[in-house]
Amino acid sequence: MGVFDKLEKWKEQLTDKIAEKAAEQAAKQSKAAAKLAAKKGAEAAVAAAKDAGRKLEEALFGEDEESEAAPESSAPSSEDARAAKKRRAQEAAEAEKQAKARASAAKAAEKERAARAARAEQEVDDELAALKKKLKK
Repeated sequence: MGVFDKLEKWKEQLTDKIAEKAAEQAAKQSKAAAKLAAKKGAEAAVAAAKDAGRKLEEALFGEDEESEAAPESSAPSSEDARAAKKRRAQEAAEAEKQAKARASAAKAAEKERAARAARAEQEVDDELAALKKKLKK
């Protein structure tokens, strides 16, 4: 083996090692990126679940003074976060609108029930008066 053959062999070994190191580095970077993406996805899912829970709670029990007084702890830093916040605000406004509509419908139904009860009582009183009048004759 000559000097040039040894240099060629070293060159191949070095390129193999460099390729292996580059592959390892790429694997580490892709693993870190995958972890970060999974973490962000999990955070988004948790936030969505908490938001859904809050909306359900508000729909069932009405607005909570504590939730109105406490500002959100995490400030949105991206367009997605701002869009999500805007969407949540619109959904909250829609939920409030629906709650007011349900309350109005319940109030109207209660008035209707009271009016029916009053009419029924008046009819009974009228019949009773008619029967008493008949008995006096």
